[in-house]
Amino acid sequence: MPVDPLSVFADKPTIAQHSIHLDKGVSIHYRHDLPGELDASKQFSHHLLTFFMSENERQITRIDGFGEFDGQMRRGDFYLYPAGISGLTRWQSSDKTVHVVIRPGFLNELATDIKFIGSGSVELLPTLKSRDRNLSHLMQLLFSEMTRGNVGGRLYFESLSNALGVHLLRHYCNVTPETRRFSAGLAPSKLNIVIDYIQEQLDGDLSLDLMAAQVGVSRCYFATQFRQTVGLTPHQYVTQQRLDKAKQLLKLEKHAIADIALACGFSNQSHFTRVFKQCVGITPKAYREQR
Repeated sequence: MPVDPLSVFADKPTIAQHSIHLDKGVSIHYRHDLPGELDASKQFSHHLLTFFMSENERQITRIDGFGEFDGQMRRGDFYLYPAGISGLTRWQSSDKTVHVVIRPGFLNELATDIKFIGSGSVELLPTLKSRDRNLSHLMQLLFSEMTRGNVGGRLYFESLSNALGVHLLRHYCNVTPETRRFSAGLAPSKLNIVIDYIQEQLDGDLSLDLMAAQVGVSRCYFATQFRQTVGLTPHQYVTQQRLDKAKQLLKLEKHAIADIALACGFSNQSHFTRVFKQCVGITPKAYREQR
């Protein structure tokens, strides 16, 4: 019977670890492990992508029916272990890795949503030691967000997991993509519904799923349609609206900056200051003083 990769990780000695679970069946796990092995002889119930954040002197990874790698793993290398396949991975020095555990249905749902051609269910292709600049960029973003405590919020993590899923479909699955001909974007009536919803929920933890549900479409389709209509991704638009609201509140001396951060949907004052300075060029305090 297939086992969840997380259950295999559970009893492994580790120096440090962080995890974030998403509601669509994707979870991200950082581990700083002592030498050991991961036994997949019973097959995994989920796909496993392992990305190396440090060098490993000797890594042995066997994917039954596909092949084996025995050698050094460098920072930026990765391997893909599909669900339903047995094997083994063993490492002989402490290493730092980021593991993405993906429910197979997540890729199937994405493939249906963006019209990938293929018969039957989507299969992730086994991949031993490899490098991919675009995947590396996505993994660095996921790692940075996770170690910062998910300050970007649920919406940002959903956007990153969607991007990762689409990248895997395009380059590491058994299907050939077809460019989908989307319509001109969201109809004005639907766009108004979403905009009103965003304004009402600016101080909350907005998500792609909840925004898409307002107009009855999937989150991946919604994200594409929204960007075509507005010219910004949902995450970029929400950030812009939060900053616009913050600018208005900063003009009023009665509001403390920490309170403004929470009222505009930022996780804390530090997160608010970082995003504000990145987008506006100065800190919220300096902006208030200029006004």
